[in-house]
Amino acid sequence: MVLFQYLQEQQIPFEQDVSLSKKTWIKTGGICGCWITPASVKQLTEVCRYLQANSIKFDVVGQTSNIFFHSTYNPEVIVSTVRVNDYNIEEAIITCDCGANVMKLAKYCMSQGYSGFYGLVGLPGTVASAVVNNAGCFGCSISSMLISADVLMPDGSVQIFKKDDFGYEKRSSKFKRGEIKGIVLSVKLRLQKADNIEEEYNKSEETKLYRKTKQEGPKLNLGSVFAKLEKKRNIKNKLASLLSKVAAVCHFAPRKRAYKKALLTLYGYTDLNNYISDKQLNTFVWRDEEAEQKFVRYKEFMGKVFKDLTIEIEERQ
Repeated sequence: MVLFQYLQEQQIPFEQDVSLSKKTWIKTGGICGCWITPASVKQLTEVCRYLQANSIKFDVVGQTSNIFFHSTYNPEVIVSTVRVNDYNIEEAIITCDCGANVMKLAKYCMSQGYSGFYGLVGLPGTVASAVVNNAGCFGCSISSMLISADVLMPDGSVQIFKKDDFGYEKRSSKFKRGEIKGIVLSVKLRLQKADNIEEEYNKSEETKLYRKTKQEGPKLNLGSVFAKLEKKRNIKNKLASLLSKVAAVCHFAPRKRAYKKALLTLYGYTDLNNYISDKQLNTFVWRDEEAEQKFVRYKEFMGKVFKDLTIEIEERQ
């Protein structure tokens, strides 16, 4: 294959016929014909330009912590940015490669005395993903610090996008909504020294404790599946809420777990019990091979409990 020859000549690492279940966050997916892992922004830019110029269909992914790859998804080419992960600080501006790990970046910036990162120390994913998805937690977000991003356009040119060009909405941007096509290569973030870095570290510990007690661990799930949850006002939801209160008062079960089981019983989805987190109804866990089919039912179930759902994760199928 000509692509393989090109990659070898350019010394860009790649693997052939890769099982996505060995590469992706939740261990799902089919077979990828060519899994490419460029080691720099330069290599990433060159390989994407080559693929564009030769009309080779490809996807660009980071840590895949927000993507569900179906077993039917067998892409020809995937470009992974996880090795494109350098960053450096100059005059209170940090320039990050697209694949920089958000958690590592947050810890580093805190160690240098900068504020606004305490809530990001447990956020999986890459900087580019955080910018595109307008991701954040505990009042912290990468996009709030964004100055600009270098973006590779479909015609092969590299354009600079300012923060306002992203058209941010809650957990969304023009890139995520498909209004702009392009690959984020690097981002510049404005940093601010913390007035009290010890307080930032204390907040960081509080967020870690909250995640441990209130949220599902990162293994085999993609975090929140839907962007927002607004319950429908119907008899089943009201009854489930009442039953969960009784269970908690009588010490039969924690309220969230009781509420989940009550909803599943009332709506006829008890088979989903082991696939929905006891801590967060909005978190689905890919426990086994049946999870792919169960996820379809999970979306049906959530659509009956809540209204106007907007899915937050990506699906590739």
